[in-house]
Amino acid sequence: MTRAKLVLAGAAVVSLALLLRLWGLTTANELFIDEVTYSRLALSVSRGEWPNLAGEAFYLHPPLTFWLNGTITGLFGLSPDPTALVFQLRWVNALLGAVVVALAYVLLLRTTRPAIAVVGAVVLAADPFVLRNDSRVMLETPAFALILAGWLCLLVGLEKRRWLVYVGGLLLGLAVLAKDVSAIPALLPVILAMVWKKTLPRATALEVLGTTLVPYLGYAIALAFAGRLPDWWSHKIGGLRRMAGLDQISGFNSPTAPSLLETLLGQLGRFGTSYLLLGLAVPAGVLALRSARADRRLVGLVASVMGLLGLFSLAFGTLEEQMGYFVVVPGVLALGIVAVELPVRLRPVLVTAGAALVVTGLAFATHARGVTDNGYQQARAYLDTQVPPGSRVGLTTPTAQFALHSGEGRNLRVGTWTSLGALHRFRADYVLTQSRPLGLGYGYASPDLLPWLAAHAEPVFRTTGPSGGNTVVWRLDPTALERAVRSGQLIPEVVAP
Repeated sequence: MTRAKLVLAGAAVVSLALLLRLWGLTTANELFIDEVTYSRLALSVSRGEWPNLAGEAFYLHPPLTFWLNGTITGLFGLSPDPTALVFQLRWVNALLGAVVVALAYVLLLRTTRPAIAVVGAVVLAADPFVLRNDSRVMLETPAFALILAGWLCLLVGLEKRRWLVYVGGLLLGLAVLAKDVSAIPALLPVILAMVWKKTLPRATALEVLGTTLVPYLGYAIALAFAGRLPDWWSHKIGGLRRMAGLDQISGFNSPTAPSLLETLLGQLGRFGTSYLLLGLAVPAGVLALRSARADRRLVGLVASVMGLLGLFSLAFGTLEEQMGYFVVVPGVLALGIVAVELPVRLRPVLVTAGAALVVTGLAFATHARGVTDNGYQQARAYLDTQVPPGSRVGLTTPTAQFALHSGEGRNLRVGTWTSLGALHRFRADYVLTQSRPLGLGYGYASPDLLPWLAAHAEPVFRTTGPSGGNTVVWRLDPTALERAVRSGQLIPEVVAP
């Protein structure tokens, strides 16, 4: 295939990736609690502050993505409302998600064949799990864009332009400054490459490691000059304990989380191809380690360490859905290497499997982008425009708490009132619920609250989506509420807000 055709093929795949990410950007993905947190942090940066939440410094994640989003917020005069800002900043991740696909395409071109590079890039462009992450304000997309850019520079530098080795190291270091867990795909493969079949010369590996440490070291020095290192260390110890599974605060291994198996089975119709790629990541990475080519072994190392981290998180650590992004992307690259090294007699099977994966992935992607899944956004619009000023609204889930709490300039009194007792005590007029998180025990309120509301309150707004189920604004009947409380029917919260 000529260079012009390779460029055209890459442009077509990247255009597809961007189209899928921009399609339904504000309507196809339910608001996620982390998005509101990250938009608040971006707002603090846009005001010229250290990343903070309500004046309290935030060190759980490093600041690069918050600096990026905060700079964009300030430059373009984006909304000062954290929830509205989420839907504006999603454009940033959509663009970076297309960059991830472009970088994956170039990496596959360098390590495999053009046809496999096209197929692999299309798989990533359409993968519903990757697509969802790229369409939200999350840290994984910018971090992995830097990781892929760093490894691409490193591979090119090893062949002909030595100075790109240092650029690659700096990019990998910036990835760590975007999300701490990036240290594993950025640093650990370089260390292992020194001993695994001498994939990297020791001197080169040490040069890469040295330059990779520079960005975070600069951040640590800045923290020291500002007198913030003790607080930063405290937050980091907490983060490491969560990652190791010693403190199960969030994720599927936490005590109040829904069943992982039930979640997987329930989401199979939306993310089936993603689950397949997650399952193949470790075997593909290990097979790629056997390659005679050093560049292919390096990709195999990245896929292997991230796949093993995913397995550790599954068994012991804090297993959160977004961790899968770090497994799927290098897993697809490793699968491309396995495909190109398969015996010739297996190529018909490879062609069939690749075609099936592309077609199924595109079908999943089309369905994912075509659904309406923005219950909180619609509920907020209803509360902003249809509820009388001064009304009191009870919130029952963590996302609602972060997205709708404290008014944000609206003429409403909003509180996290999650039991009948609290709703009565604070004289709530309305209450907002989502059936799926409450039904799974993943909210603050008890699942028993929903049938009580169905029997004694009026649903004045309702919408349905695959993530939250039924999102409903209920108008409370003060008489029914008082009668329930007096009879001792308080329906207490299951998780304290």
